[in-house]
Amino acid sequence: MRDLVIIGGGAASQAAAMYALGKQIDFLLVCDRFGGRVEALTHADQDYLLSDVLDQCADPAVAADERQLIGSSAVHLFERQLSWQPERRVNDRATRVQRVGQHFVVEMERTQPIMAGTVIVATGAAPRHFNNVAGRHLVACLGYSNTHHVAALAGKAVAVIGDSEQAVYSAAEFAHEAYQVFLVLPNAAAAERRDVALLHRQRNVAVLPGFTLVEVRGVTAARQLVLTRNHERLTLEVDGAFADLGREPASALVGHLVKMGAGGFIQVDRGFATSVPGLFAAGDVTRPEGEHVLAAIGDGARAARSAHFFLLTRPMARAVGQGR
Repeated sequence: MRDLVIIGGGAASQAAAMYALGKQIDFLLVCDRFGGRVEALTHADQDYLLSDVLDQCADPAVAADERQLIGSSAVHLFERQLSWQPERRVNDRATRVQRVGQHFVVEMERTQPIMAGTVIVATGAAPRHFNNVAGRHLVACLGYSNTHHVAALAGKAVAVIGDSEQAVYSAAEFAHEAYQVFLVLPNAAAAERRDVALLHRQRNVAVLPGFTLVEVRGVTAARQLVLTRNHERLTLEVDGAFADLGREPASALVGHLVKMGAGGFIQVDRGFATSVPGLFAAGDVTRPEGEHVLAAIGDGARAARSAHFFLLTRPMARAVGQGR
């Protein structure tokens, strides 16, 4: 039995694993692949140290697009460190977490179940996509990487589709560099929200409430978005189009155990503890808004800290770090 099983392969799970490694916790990372939603490194052959990444971010001589990859660079550093610990990783997909007495059993798709004293679920959330929209592949999903698009779209026209917090936030980011930003709100009532009203004050932002995307035309460099509202039809000429239609959390493996929020996201407290003692969750599986990769790293580390404290203080706790 392990002290801790971490489920997931993205930023939050890898940060949790790095914390556990530093505290010499007997842990196991379960994932079918590393990476999550992070970009590839600009220089894949460079041996990054975290101090080098931070220095790079502060160096004005470094290109902006490289500085904006700091979060992804940190995750790739974690991945490299963890790849040197093959005994800490199982290449498989966890399908269900069961509670048995004071312990947990993590059921696997291909390998034997794993027993653990604590579990961190960091399985992420997948973006929802358009259905029945011609040319929908020309619309990028907002997420961890949207920031590095801002500089590339300076002085151009951009459309953001969605009424989520992430969509409004991203539209505000684009507005600082783009010539024109169109914020398309499928839910017309979202136009009354305070964050949308504040954004609407920007001279280069047009808010389009109640419109639905029906078609995307064009090529890689430029495109046309065809929108409809009731019997009204509108065509936008844009250089880039992004959408956030919400996210689908990968929370089914613990849905029978823990309290869930709206949309199936796992409810956690400030320490990333769920409603079940010893079971924690971190990252995108806990909230609907897309976050920066650095925020996911912080979530994972804090969840691991909480799991460590739980192990240290549980009744008849054995010495953490002594493997079985």
